[in-house]
Amino acid sequence: MALLVTARGAAAQGGAAAAQDAGPAITEAAVGTAVVDRTLQGAAESFPASVGTVFCYLKVEKSHAGATLEVVWTHSGVEVGRKTLNIGGSPWRTWSSKIIPPDATGDWKVDIVADGKTLKTLQFKVQ
Repeated sequence: MALLVTARGAAAQGGAAAAQDAGPAITEAAVGTAVVDRTLQGAAESFPASVGTVFCYLKVEKSHAGATLEVVWTHSGVEVGRKTLNIGGSPWRTWSSKIIPPDATGDWKVDIVADGKTLKTLQFKVQ
């Protein structure tokens, strides 16, 4: 409900263009092998089967404290993980991780979802 109020306030102040800019917005997103001091390490589009864990790192803007996003992990077309991330403000950096079994080679996808709408999709391979 607060997000709807924010969108209405933006529309009242800036017209239709401002309403289209209502958040949340993913301004950075990537997958990698670790997060250290809120910075993604080992960013890549392909990982060895021995990777162990892959992190989905993102920066969210045009949001507010109390909002949530879902990170949906898919392997070879099958959902294998879903994590709800709490947003503490804007901008906000956050991440989700997924343990990758050595036999889980192939195509992977990570969808970042808010209110049922996919905001960003990342794809990577494990080989």
